[in-house]
Amino acid sequence: MDNQSPLKIWLDIFSSMSKAPFAGSVDLPWDQAQKRLMDQMLSSLDQSGLFHTCAIARADTGHILRPLAVSGPVQQIVLENVAVLFSPDHPHARSMTARAQVEDRTLLVTDYVHSEYLQHPDLAGWRQAIEAIGIQWLLATPIHRHAAVWGVLVLSGLQDEPPELMADSAEKMAVFIADAMEHLETRRNEQQYRETLKNLAHTDALTDLPNRRALETQMEQAMLRAIRHNRLLAVCMLDLDDFKPINDTYGHEIGDEVLVTLGKRLTDMLRKSDFIARYGGDEFVLLLEDLAGHADLAQLLKKIEGTITTPILLSNGESVQVGASMGVVLYPFADTDQADQLLRWSDQALYEIKAHKADRENCWALFGEENFADQRNPAQVLLDNGALEVWYQPILDSRKGKIVGIEALARLRDENGTIWPPARFLPQLHGEDFSDLNKQVLTQALKDLSILDAQGWPLWVSVNLDPRSLSGSCITCLREILGESTVDASRITLEILEGEDFLERQTALELLLEIKALGFRLALDDVGSAYSSLLRMKELPIDEIKLDQGFVRSLEQRPQDLHFLNTIQDLANGMQVDLVVEGVETEDILDAVTVMGSTLLQGYAIARPMPFAELQAFLKHSVFPHRHRPISLLGLYATRLAQHEALKKTIIRSPRAVDYLTLADATVCPLHGDIHRLGQDNVNRLDHLHRNYHRAIAVMDALMLAAPSGADWSVVDQAVEAFEQAIVKTYFEEKSKKQQTS
Repeated sequence: MDNQSPLKIWLDIFSSMSKAPFAGSVDLPWDQAQKRLMDQMLSSLDQSGLFHTCAIARADTGHILRPLAVSGPVQQIVLENVAVLFSPDHPHARSMTARAQVEDRTLLVTDYVHSEYLQHPDLAGWRQAIEAIGIQWLLATPIHRHAAVWGVLVLSGLQDEPPELMADSAEKMAVFIADAMEHLETRRNEQQYRETLKNLAHTDALTDLPNRRALETQMEQAMLRAIRHNRLLAVCMLDLDDFKPINDTYGHEIGDEVLVTLGKRLTDMLRKSDFIARYGGDEFVLLLEDLAGHADLAQLLKKIEGTITTPILLSNGESVQVGASMGVVLYPFADTDQADQLLRWSDQALYEIKAHKADRENCWALFGEENFADQRNPAQVLLDNGALEVWYQPILDSRKGKIVGIEALARLRDENGTIWPPARFLPQLHGEDFSDLNKQVLTQALKDLSILDAQGWPLWVSVNLDPRSLSGSCITCLREILGESTVDASRITLEILEGEDFLERQTALELLLEIKALGFRLALDDVGSAYSSLLRMKELPIDEIKLDQGFVRSLEQRPQDLHFLNTIQDLANGMQVDLVVEGVETEDILDAVTVMGSTLLQGYAIARPMPFAELQAFLKHSVFPHRHRPISLLGLYATRLAQHEALKKTIIRSPRAVDYLTLADATVCPLHGDIHRLGQDNVNRLDHLHRNYHRAIAVMDALMLAAPSGADWSVVDQAVEAFEQAIVKTYFEEKSKKQQTS
């Protein structure tokens, strides 16, 4: 840069600032969008190398400076010290930034540490920090928006003299920043207008309910959730009875009032997991999710009927009453994966129930109900006929580099040899079926574990225990199974789903304590998928928690979920229970969770679920050598997160345990080598942000030594966020390149 002309340098800076993206800011709330844009533009200034610190601030009527955005290695110091309040008559009541705003002019001081403003005794600490850093000059120039001074751009540097053309160029920067904010505001207004149009396209104009188009999207998502959570989805076509006479008697305006009222009633009555759309005329479609069986459905349909049949007081003072007919189809009971077919079948069931209004017992009909009334369904028949197979998925100890456990998983094989996964057969089981399933899986798993023992693989096994089967007879059954096996109970972990209401009952604790008394280990499965039992976790006698794999298998799309994994790890450590991380589906995810310190791992990157014979072959030939990690950019992101969390805790607890000078030198950090090994085309950018982070955390350590209480970590957090975002961006870019070349 030394060989370039001053004009060329400034042109490069403006070019860099002009590339600050708007796309990521348009959808944010205005304060966040504005802050993000300012951060991006100040980051462009910071990267030029001309400035030490860049800031945008605003002074209020009491001369308190409010930093809106700061970039540079001393963000912490700026944020802690710029907001200084003196009495209005004090000669130092106004800083240069406040004066630049109040007087609406550019101010430049070339010897900032000896300026009049910094000589006040109350600013001794601030002055010493500025002197230690070596800041020589400071410039403040107003930013105008809407024909008034909106804020101030503040620049500082370590040079003896400000760079050539500084004052003139800074004023142009202030105009540029103001124009960028105006452009962002315009873009946001356009985006909001488009969103309004989009919402109108998916909303019924009369009732303000979702319309048919919105229903199509919601149905696809609801069907996927039903499969994932092993629950039933009811698609309910609802038609109002005796609605036509209201239109004929009172007119369509009153008829519309009835539709609007019922739309609001149903919306208020339904659970948060349910969905309602107006299908047309006096027809509505309801998606009732997360149903355990027919009893849940019947209870909910009765509530819907009661809500509809409650008299409606009209605006004209009269009261009317309507009835309801409902056709219902259950998914995945219904043999289709097509949403439109489910709607046709629910409409067919609606036609049948309306044809029997005079002699019907309920106001709803279940499509295909006659097929399930008095006979065992296909899944129950398979279970009765011994079609159960127990498959196993290995669990890796990442520290030991070997398989230490297996999870037993139920499968059904039909007469055609097709394997049924739990998502297909569990919704078809009822009552005693779950007890029978639990017994068969556990019995077979213990037989297979004994065989593995004899072959030299002393593993532990985890078995899913459906909460619906837990009772006194279940305890008896567990005792009998254990008595017939040579496997010690301490090697058997029984997994219970976290989201089950069962865990909220007092009887749950008593039953779990009885199971513990038999010697079994207990695990809470899918932790993070619900909230209520998380609150009770400390009361439950559990030995292990299993993180919901939804948080792990999507890490390549959402690396920030590693923060949640870190929180769950801290929770497990605090409770002194084991943590098993499921959903480790790829090598990148395996790399990331390993460097995060997760020990027990399960997923496709280690092994898929397999029959017992395949498990034996796998154990003979599986090798998991120790590798120097991270080996991926996702692993680099995880390494940074784990390193920062550990370093932050150390500094907070004992600032003197960390050497300030060593901390400031990014090259001694192991991450420095990892960046140059993995950084690809973006290595210089990552290295720059890594150095910024080390400078910021070093300053933080020094501040903690001086004043441990009340320290503000926001500057370090901003440096961390910038570094993280750059790693994630590079990771996504590299993934895109690989996909294009593959």
